Amino acid sequence: MSVKEFWEQAINLDAAIASHVAKLDNYRRLAMRIDGSRLEDHVSHSAPNEAPYAKWVERIVDTEKEVDEEIDKLVDVKIAISKFIDGVGNMRWQYILRSHYVMCLPWPQIADELGCSLSTVKRDHNKVLAYLEDEKTVNRYDPIKKLV
Repeated sequence: MSVKEFWEQAINLDAAIASHVAKLDNYRRLAMRIDGSRLEDHVSHSAPNEAPYAKWVERIVDTEKEVDEEIDKLVDVKIAISKFIDGVGNMRWQYILRSHYVMCLPWPQIADELGCSLSTVKRDHNKVLAYLEDEKTVNRYDPIKKLV
């Protein structure tokens, strides 16, 4: 796994969590919906086994468990990324890396906070990436291999 792929784990997990949260909102909305087909008189010889919202509640519980597991993993990944970034000697590089890969800030916002152009931030990012892709630098950091 390259250094950049390692860093992007946090961004990818953050996006996955956001997707699951959107799915949870949809399930909650469906669970609260009044099913119009139940309002009519039906001739039925057997009573329904469960409430119409039961399947949505079950999906909500399952999805909440998935979100909790992903959040735990995200915290672990962000801690590992932060420790890795702490090993970078240049404070500006640390700020750029931490802002983007730990705090998930977009590049333009990082550029604004640093008071420089977007191209300068991306150039600095490419410099630190080239520096860290050096085989010696990557191999000295064991947690990358532990998280894979």
